[in-house]
Amino acid sequence: MELRHLRYFHAVATTLNFSRAAESLRVAQPALSRQVKALEAELGVQLFDRNRVRVQITDAGRLFLTHVEKVLAQVDMAVSAVREVQEGTEGKLIVCTEWRLPISLLPTAIAEFRSQFPRVEIDLCELPLLQHLSMLRTGKAHLGFVAKEVAGLHRNLAYLPLLNTELMALLPERHPLAGKPRIRVADLSEEVWLNTGDRSMGYRTYITQTCRLAGFMPRFGRSANTLEGMLGLVGSGFGVTLLPAVMATNQMPAGVCALATDCAPVEIGAIWNEADDSKLLKNFIEILRQAAARVA
Repeated sequence: MELRHLRYFHAVATTLNFSRAAESLRVAQPALSRQVKALEAELGVQLFDRNRVRVQITDAGRLFLTHVEKVLAQVDMAVSAVREVQEGTEGKLIVCTEWRLPISLLPTAIAEFRSQFPRVEIDLCELPLLQHLSMLRTGKAHLGFVAKEVAGLHRNLAYLPLLNTELMALLPERHPLAGKPRIRVADLSEEVWLNTGDRSMGYRTYITQTCRLAGFMPRFGRSANTLEGMLGLVGSGFGVTLLPAVMATNQMPAGVCALATDCAPVEIGAIWNEADDSKLLKNFIEILRQAAARVA
């Protein structure tokens, strides 16, 4: 039994006329009659009573029709869902984020995407950098966010610049430099620098390069895996660090101060697997691109 046999039966059962059913299906009437007879032979029951005047559905045919309608409805829903995924109007979009790289455009982009594609589910995964790069390479995630310097280290990953952010120094409020409006990174040459527990190549490498440009090598101390942990270590006097301005100005707890620095701005952008031709991804990237252009 094939799907077309069910559609042939349904057309005849709902019209009770082989000629009209054949016309709606765009098949020859004799061919339709043969297919219905073949279906009856396979089932071992008579689905229709036929005579020269009219066609009537049998009790067995009525029972079969109730099940066929459910099957065809499920098939049509499945076909529609697959087509919507292909068109980027339904499915799941997996986006990786990292606490050290706040993307101020992301909430706006997600809201716009949801308004345009309400049937697409967006799954935000906050993961360490190395993990979300791995998920992009293996196709387990669609999109991530990295600093430009990190993106340049990875082949087969496409990159879209989104924003530039200033870096601010985080110090304990009781630090001798805490009252200054702006400091040089060189002013922190004797400090202990905090690290991240996931050993992210991006964070430690950037701190090292920034300090080296300022004329010294940083001395790393304790590590934290979360923003709250990092701020707690700073406030407790265990060390200093640098964070993007959007984080350093919006989320400072008591005991921590954020100071402007002479660091060059950091470019942050979206990154994805070049081989990923998902329409979902393309739609979201276009919305991100538009959001970035509005604030440029």
